[in-house]
Amino acid sequence: MIIETIQGCEIDGRVLGVYFGTLVNLLFKILPMREAEEETLSVYMQSLLYELSGCQELFPAIHNDAGFLTILSILQHLISEPDCSVGVVKREIFRAISICNKLKERYAEV
Repeated sequence: MIIETIQGCEIDGRVLGVYFGTLVNLLFKILPMREAEEETLSVYMQSLLYELSGCQELFPAIHNDAGFLTILSILQHLISEPDCSVGVVKREIFRAISICNKLKERYAEV
């Protein structure tokens, strides 16, 4: 599958598949940071949100994808509610990872 960028460049879908695989690890990293109450968690999640927003803009195919929007929304809520319980963070991160894996299957040849 070929994915087109906003600039009209064609990217092999496998590259996007690798990115979604990396994104799973980036999302998972939030769990131990939250459990350890690391002070840098908010900055880490904001940086990840910026990256995902850029990805959404770069790839028009993803721009309107409800799954990708859900991941952005989960991350934004975790940023907005830093005191939510570890259980809530765990549930939402695993939900975001599940969605990410579905996006990987949808957009990438793996």
